Amino acid sequence: MQHANTISLPQGVAKTVTRAELQDCDAWERAFRNKCKDHRYYEIVDETLEGGFEHHYLVLEDDSGEVRAIQPVFFVRQNLVEAVPGKIRSIVDLVRKILPRFLTMRVLMVGCAAGTGDLGACDEKDEVWVARALHTSLGAYARQNRASLVVLKDFPAKYRPALETLRTNGHARIPSMPMTRLPLHYRNWDEYFRTLSKATRKDLRRKFRKAERAPKIDMEVVNDIAPWIDEVYPLYLAVHE
Repeated sequence: MQHANTISLPQGVAKTVTRAELQDCDAWERAFRNKCKDHRYYEIVDETLEGGFEHHYLVLEDDSGEVRAIQPVFFVRQNLVEAVPGKIRSIVDLVRKILPRFLTMRVLMVGCAAGTGDLGACDEKDEVWVARALHTSLGAYARQNRASLVVLKDFPAKYRPALETLRTNGHARIPSMPMTRLPLHYRNWDEYFRTLSKATRKDLRRKFRKAERAPKIDMEVVNDIAPWIDEVYPLYLAVHE
């Protein structure tokens, strides 16, 4: 397996590779084998997700040359005025006709571009080792690629003990989305329904009557969609496009 560059670790080395270079790599298949999103999911995301995502993978080896983890990462260019309305945004848009990257930031994201993040340890017992390897390598990798910010994207709370080491290296833990709560101070549906406007209530009643006339919908939970793949795949393509 070839690699573009290497970053030295206290107990090994980090190598950066592309998805094509991971083909027929046993460690890649082992890295996420116990996760709901295994290596195949990352390959699909890498191949199909559009929007300026630049996918790479950090192969983390120990001193003996054994691959202990393969960590998916990706680069994005963050628009720093995404939520800015009005005249300021108009001025920025004019400047970007000449300087397309004006008020943008290149960000190194660790994890999955379409879902929660996981550590790519080949053995779950190595997660602390992997976190320490990332602690050492991410800053150098970001500088090599001119990224101004490093983000471990949407890692579940179960990884906090392992990732605690990163907090000594300038990282801060920030709650992931969603961070919004909507209090529902209603005892039941009827009480909530009475708070809606007359037009909304009328519209909902019409939709409920239409739903009652529709054919019955059955739901079945399965572990293998192979028998329905000819129906599911076109639906996936339609949603994706």
